[in-house]
Amino acid sequence: MDLHCHLLPGVDDGPETLDQSVAYARAAAAAGTTTIVATSHVELLDVSELPDRVEEVRGALETEGIELRVEVGGELKPLSIGDLDGDDLEIIAQGPPGARWLLYEVPFEGVTSEFLAGARELRERGYGLLLAHPERSRDILTGGLEALEPELLEGAVIAANVGPITARESVARHTAAVAILQRGIVGVLATDAHPPTRPYTLATGHSALVDLTGDDALARRLTGLNAAMLLRDGIPSGTGSPAR
Repeated sequence: MDLHCHLLPGVDDGPETLDQSVAYARAAAAAGTTTIVATSHVELLDVSELPDRVEEVRGALETEGIELRVEVGGELKPLSIGDLDGDDLEIIAQGPPGARWLLYEVPFEGVTSEFLAGARELRERGYGLLLAHPERSRDILTGGLEALEPELLEGAVIAANVGPITARESVARHTAAVAILQRGIVGVLATDAHPPTRPYTLATGHSALVDLTGDDALARRLTGLNAAMLLRDGIPSGTGSPAR
């Protein structure tokens, strides 16, 4: 189950066409993915359009006979928060009432004060947080994780990316991904796929995790079981993450 994937066509830096979206969905489903939360960059579109855009993709997959569940989501940056009202956040949130959560991007430039202020605001508005790819954030191993610790103590869950785990990005990002994994604080692995240029699948991530750890049970938890738990049980906006 993939909780971070840029599947929708023509909305951000993911696929440009519906055909590209369908081609990726076909490959992901063939590799064992059963669910994708389509997490477009919300600052680049009108959030109210997302349900219709997801329905378009669902229809195309049904026509092609591709068995893949697609859910409405979105990827938030700190700069996005002020532009979104409660209805917008509900469109892109996951989880049950009382434990709804949002995908919130840890900035590439580091764990900034703006990021932390945005995290507090989202929690105050009643949402738990799934933190996207901290291993891609500058200085994450030299102060960044310590800056994130208050959010983790409040129940936020880390979603690592397939690319850094598989060493398909920079050496620094791979090193950070492995270090964060070894600390036992990764809740889920997600693709953050941007087909066709970054067509990663969870199967690739599963293989990389087994190679790194020798632990198939851990790989299955991070690529499927924990994600299913988060979709079913959610993330409380206070303490106590269900995925740890």
